[in-house]
Amino acid sequence: MSYAIIRDHNGRRHEVDFGAAPIRVEVHASDETVEIFVEADVETHPESRRRFAILSIPRHLFSEATGQAAQRAAQKRRS
Repeated sequence: MSYAIIRDHNGRRHEVDFGAAPIRVEVHASDETVEIFVEADVETHPESRRRFAILSIPRHLFSEATGQAAQRAAQKRRS
């Protein structure tokens, strides 16, 4: 099950629950940012009614996080 949850500056929680729907994922990267786009209901709803989430983050933070994830995975394999 795929979902996205964010909490805004007022502390309100916003959730996109994709449930069991098939999803489409796109990743776009520039020198400065990485954007991850997740969309559900591609085959069953018009574009204006599809559930989606977009995450845009600085590329250096994305690189650091993926590097740390790779290190954790390598440590688990060694254990």
